[in-house]
Amino acid sequence: MPFIAFVAFLTSVFTTFTFVNIAKTSSTLIYQKVHATRSHIVKPLESYCTYPYSTSNVCVYLTCFTLAFIGDDHPRRLPIEQKFIKMTVQESVHFDITAPESQAEWLWTASAGDGHVRIGQDKHMFAVAMFHELHCLRAIRGVIENGWDTITHERQGHLLHCFNYIRQYILCAADTTLEPGDFTKRNFTTSRVGATHTCVDWEPLYVMMKEKWDEWDGFRIAHGFPEHNEVT
Repeated sequence: MPFIAFVAFLTSVFTTFTFVNIAKTSSTLIYQKVHATRSHIVKPLESYCTYPYSTSNVCVYLTCFTLAFIGDDHPRRLPIEQKFIKMTVQESVHFDITAPESQAEWLWTASAGDGHVRIGQDKHMFAVAMFHELHCLRAIRGVIENGWDTITHERQGHLLHCFNYIRQYILCAADTTLEPGDFTKRNFTTSRVGATHTCVDWEPLYVMMKEKWDEWDGFRIAHGFPEHNEVT
């Protein structure tokens, strides 16, 4: 009997230990699912081949076996570590729509250069989504100030694109931050502070855009390419 009791005790301890481990594992998985981060693993830009020696989708460049800047084969994101920050939304005396300084203030939301980034050995040009979105806001501000009839039909089509583009980005971000009260009845003149949101730090992106613009400017001069730094 003592031996049987001892075996039963060990079995009980083992079973309890097993269930505790299962519970801990399940808790960890649930936490990771709920608190998923944007920790993307991105290939360094230098790992992309520029002159593939192959007719298949895989190229051979010296001793590297990577993909090339051909068609859709390019990084999906700039290789920047995405750090989360807190931003409390506030009303501002800046970034007006029709004030004399509005155009200049909104222009400060742009990146260095012409709003594009050139990457890879051959400096392939890409738009970066955040700066594309800010470009659209600047364009919309301009047409609100000057009037729909002051722009060409082609430009009107571009503005329609911008409205739809921003709509899709809002859906993509799907920010679920809770904002107390009824914002449709809020007096934004006296109630100037809103909710606090969790955001991706945008400063490193401005820094990289400046670095890449300086690289491109040197490359452009060395190869005799014309200057293009118009920001809209």
